[in-house]
Amino acid sequence: MTDEPLELVEPWAKELGATHPIVIMPEGQLEKVIGVTGFPTSAVFLDKEMVWKGHPSAASGPLGDAHKKGRKDSIYPKKLSKVIKSLDKGANVKALNDLQAIKLKLEGEDLAWASRLETFLLNQCAKDFALSSEMIDKGFWYQGVNLAKPYLGKGSAYPMAAENEQRLLGLQENALYKKEMAGGEIYAEGQALETEKAYSDAFKAYKNAMKKGGDAEISKHARAAAQKLIDDRRPGYKPSCESCRRNKGSACGKHLEKVKL
Repeated sequence: MTDEPLELVEPWAKELGATHPIVIMPEGQLEKVIGVTGFPTSAVFLDKEMVWKGHPSAASGPLGDAHKKGRKDSIYPKKLSKVIKSLDKGANVKALNDLQAIKLKLEGEDLAWASRLETFLLNQCAKDFALSSEMIDKGFWYQGVNLAKPYLGKGSAYPMAAENEQRLLGLQENALYKKEMAGGEIYAEGQALETEKAYSDAFKAYKNAMKKGGDAEISKHARAAAQKLIDDRRPGYKPSCESCRRNKGSACGKHLEKVKL
């Protein structure tokens, strides 16, 4: 499963002789379902329920064995290692600038890989800028700002970087900016906890986000998220309880926590 474009995936699959199905799911759809906060992240699903999530090295059994035997080096040529290291660190501006400088010295298959990687970076940036604007317009400033940030900064070669940077600077002039960001950060923590089925902690995080957000828009989103947990009978859910699991995420009568906003 990947969100990389076909022009990157197809040559990689042919080179390694992959025989298993490879699904391309764009827009980070899978990451959102799993609740990815770092890479690499593995998850195990039974039917439609996620029963385990974590770093693959922390897994046991067949998944852990597969990780130990798996390829650890990059699929990209060694001449692009500097670029990949920057990407791994989230230094997207440096990655693209270095890539474009390195491309001038490459030829053949190395140049082809570099061109495909450049296309991917530019396409991903465009998607993230669009999603950033969408999130900000919907009142999720923290998420929107953090989507755009990796592509901004001095010397950024990404298209629309200057325009997006100006938009973020404009947000900072808003009197509610600090509240939006403070509440948004805690709201994001609540979302991560909810994905991990730690519903009681997620509820507390949303309440805290409401407090930190004050009269900012994020407080309304946090209240709605907290209320939905109540309505869906989530607080108190215990993954180890068979009755809770049968309720598909809702706490059973024994473990249900009575919480209030």
